[in-house]
Amino acid sequence: MASLSELGFGPLPLWQVLFGGLVIIPATLLLGFWFWATPNLLKDSRRKHLPPRPRGLPFIGNYFDLAGGNGDATPDKVREWAQKYGDVFYTKIGGSDYIWLSSPKAVKDLLDRRSAIYSSRPPAPLAHDVASAGRRQLFMPYGPNYRTVRKISHALLNITKTTEYQPVQNLESEQLLFDLLHDPDRFYDHNRRYSASVILSVTYGHRIGTWDNPLAKSVYAVVNNMQNYAAPGAWMVDTFPSIQNLPQMFFGNWRTFGKKCHEHDAPIYLRLWNDLKKEVEDGTANRCFCKDFYESDPEKQGLDTLQAAYQAGGLVEAGSETTSAALNTFLNFATLNPHVLKKAQEDVDRVVGSDRYPTWEDEENLPYIRAIIKELLRMRPPNKVGMHHATTDDDWYEGKFIPKGSVVLINWWHINYDPARYESPFEFKPERYLGYDLPAASYLNIADPNQRDHFSYGAGRRVCPGVHVAEKSLYLNISRIVWGFNISKKIVNGKPIDPGSPMVPG
Repeated sequence: MASLSELGFGPLPLWQVLFGGLVIIPATLLLGFWFWATPNLLKDSRRKHLPPRPRGLPFIGNYFDLAGGNGDATPDKVREWAQKYGDVFYTKIGGSDYIWLSSPKAVKDLLDRRSAIYSSRPPAPLAHDVASAGRRQLFMPYGPNYRTVRKISHALLNITKTTEYQPVQNLESEQLLFDLLHDPDRFYDHNRRYSASVILSVTYGHRIGTWDNPLAKSVYAVVNNMQNYAAPGAWMVDTFPSIQNLPQMFFGNWRTFGKKCHEHDAPIYLRLWNDLKKEVEDGTANRCFCKDFYESDPEKQGLDTLQAAYQAGGLVEAGSETTSAALNTFLNFATLNPHVLKKAQEDVDRVVGSDRYPTWEDEENLPYIRAIIKELLRMRPPNKVGMHHATTDDDWYEGKFIPKGSVVLINWWHINYDPARYESPFEFKPERYLGYDLPAASYLNIADPNQRDHFSYGAGRRVCPGVHVAEKSLYLNISRIVWGFNISKKIVNGKPIDPGSPMVPG
């Protein structure tokens, strides 16, 4: 299955390079002036009360510090700024205002308590409008259509419904143990197979028995594509949405590229949806979410066929990527912290013994496993920047002006690493969570935000809808891997290989 690197995009023709050299420089200067001048020409005196900000470059602001710079440096940069500028600070990228929330209180006050105006998404001409044809829930602005699809997601992923998926998770976990035992070198693929098979079984009623299954490859091709074109700073048009009305040839032919992405991705999801419809009509469909979804008649809810296909596909995307990333991160941290693995093994042996592996009933008696999961998610949230919220109205917070249309982010790289909350925050220390006896979902809406375990599932109306399924998968697999395996550095030519501790993709 093709991915973006195979979609036929190469160097620009010479005539475009020459023409761009004559036109793009003055055009960019004019455009940059417009980015800088627009908010100033409005002469909005309230902008004098924007939150404190780091200095940026003329026209582009902090672009190279964040989206356009080294993505690996972003966590350190936003931690540094939070320490210097406080709980709420401001950055500028082109003509867009970015508001960073760097304390639990600020997150609670704005994303939770004022969620009515903090729950939209910023414009994404390539990722949302073209590549997703406006159908991906992840990128949708807040409004009636988003509320409809969010309700559909909740029907699949609420805490009551997720108990029905435990037999599926148990089966796939058993295969994961088998795969790790017989082919440990492919652990990365095994974790991906597990995650994809669970969500495809739940969504479409079809499991994936091997990583080499074409369905698995096609799903992850879409996931990989989306990660590439939706990554912060990947495409200038999504960072500077105002340029969408200028000739695309000056900006990487982004519209043509987005159409290519859509032409690659949409048929995969449409094929899954249309196959499901045929199975329902033939009476051969397995019990699954999409069977119920189709029989509920999505058109009555205002959803066309493409929206229905993308709605189901979006659930597959989210379920495939995040769980496998966390499992692979666990293996990484267990390798680097053998004392943690040893303590976890002692805990599991005490509760479970050697004659059986952990089950759902053991979860409440394995607090150290739960602590490991929380520590994993604290140290490695889903991405390097955070999920973008957008304001739909002007607002004031503690004397600071937050304009309508601002991009608002949880600065989880500061909150999750704040030394005032976490002693030695850069060390992997699950012990810090041995008092947090509830699953992550129970802390999302806690009255005192300083008592939240971490902020990696987000906040407000855009909180991760799959938190219940994800937590169950992480518990079952981590507890069983701890029970059944030793994990250590690979030896090559007599020397151990240090894996490092990067952000591990799913």
